[in-house]
Formats: sequence, C-alpha cells, structure tokens
Amino acid sequence: MQFNLISTALILGTSMVAAPAALAAEQLDAEYKFYWKGLLVSSAETHLTKTDETYDFALDFRMRGVAKLFANGRSAARVSGRLDGEDAMPLQYETDGRWDGDDYAQTMTFGADGSLIDQKLDWPEKWIRDNKREPVPEDMRRGPDPASLVVKLVSTPLEQATSGTPFKVRSFDGDSVFEYGITCQPEPVVLEKSSHSPYSGEAYECGFGGELLAGKRILTEKQKKKAEKRRRKAEKKRLRAEKRGKEVEEDEDIPPKLWVQSFEGGAYLLPVRAELSTGMGKVRMYLSALNVTEPMIADTAAGRAADAVKAASSR
Repeated sequence: MQFNLISTALILGTSMVAAPAALAAEQLDAEYKFYWKGLLVSSAETHLTKTDETYDFALDFRMRGVAKLFANGRSAARVSGRLDGEDAMPLQYETDGRWDGDDYAQTMTFGADGSLIDQKLDWPEKWIRDNKREPVPEDMRRGPDPASLVVKLVSTPLEQATSGTPFKVRSFDGDSVFEYGITCQPEPVVLEKSSHSPYSGEAYECGFGGELLAGKRILTEKQKKKAEKRRRKAEKKRLRAEKRGKEVEEDEDIPPKLWVQSFEGGAYLLPVRAELSTGMGKVRMYLSALNVTEPMIADTAAGRAADAVKAASSR
C-alpha cells in the first residue's frame, strides 16, 4: 500500500501501571514536505506524545498539487502503546484513508506482550483480490507496527546510530513482516541551506533498506507478466546507461537516503532531508517545521495511552 511505502522512508513486554495524571508528557510535532523536480507533490504531519512509559503517535499524509492528477489520496495512521526499555510496544494501531476513490481502514489490537490479539480490515474488494499474501507465522504476528517503528527510530541515540554498526528493526503491518536495516555514517556532512526547510548545517547521512521476512505476495499470472516486463525494461535502461558511461538515471530504483540531525539535547533523532525513488522519479523530502511542547498528560493522547497500558496489564 502507498502509506506503508512512505512511512518506511521516513523515513518501524512486562506489565506497567498508568502514569500519574500530574506527570508532564513531551509532545513533538513535525511537518514534512515532498518535492519532485521542485514541485510540491505531498506532505506529512506527525505528532508524537510520550512519557517515560507510554507513547501516542499519529501521521497524516496526503498528495498535493500536480501529483494529485496521477495518484490522488490521503492516509493516516495512529498508534498508542507502551515503552519497554528501547522497544515501542503497540496496544492499538489504526490506519485509514482514501486512494483514487477507494476508502480503506485497518485496526490491530495487541496484548501486553506485543502479540496480535485482533485485527479488523476494511479494504476494497479489488485491493484484497490484487494483494494476496502468504500467511504470517503466528510467532511473527506481533509489534512493532509501522507507526510504532517510527517511535523507536526517532528515539535512537545519535551515538548508536552513527557507531558504524548497522542496526536492524522489524515491523508487522497485519499481513507481512519486514526487517529494515539502517546504517548511518560516523562523520557528519554539511547540508546547504534550502528554501524548502529551515534546517541545514551538520547532519548524518543514513542508508535505509528493507527485506521481506514473511507474508510474501502471491502474484497472479497477469501481475507476474507485468513484473517481468518492468524488470526487462529496467535492465535494458541500465545496460544502455552503462554502455554510454552514464550514471544511474533519477528514476532508477535506488535505496532511499536520509540525513538526520539530533534535537532536544539528543532526545530525538529526526530526518531533516531524504531522497527516494518513486514511479515518478526521484522525490526529495524536507523537514519544514518542528515544535516541541510539554502538555499535561491528562489532556493528551498519551494520557489515554497510559490508561490503555493499565487496561492491558490487567488482562
């Protein structure tokens, strides 16, 4: 699905009691904008509220401008869960949206140990028919979900991310399990100023790749033929470029790159820029706005997440 592809580029237990209502939570709001050949094509707003024990994360993505002529839609994901050391363990994950006139929704409920308890899926019949997958083994049907994975990644200490040792994380989205590998360079580079973002200067370049571990897609004969046609076309293009001594063209399928900076005294590691390949060609992502506040937990989604943690621990 479109949302899962984007969210990965942004590029993700033990019982606990609810946090006291007087405890302050930290809220992080970030906005990203995506550009293709200098044109704004999509935007994403993220909202993270967390305490030492709980988190609540939401992401809203939508197409913008000329891109709506090719793929008009919007997606949203929301998750509440608990923090178990360095792990983000979801309790409730929801995603919904609308793409090219089709509405969809999905809800996953997890137990205190991170295992899937229940899943509700409301997809168009065409999506179900065209996206059949092999079943995921029972022991792999557990969090983190794609949204909780983001929480885990942005909370990674800079020293760990730039240690030179690749680190891997898994994500379960309801019908497949991916393992993502992230490697950040130990030395920073300097990002030039851009009219698309107020964030520049020293940043760390990171490579990002994924491997499907479970839930392999079952292709129809028609889909197999299309995939083979795309493969042959890409191979011919590569050979022509190689023969002419040219570099890989912009629309080649190359792994995404991220440039990250540390914020709030090292509390968060956020991508400030990114480059990724799409069917349209290379798309560039910029962090356009960031705000960190400290609301009272009783008045935030994290307060509700804390209540959910308490309820899960009593099951």
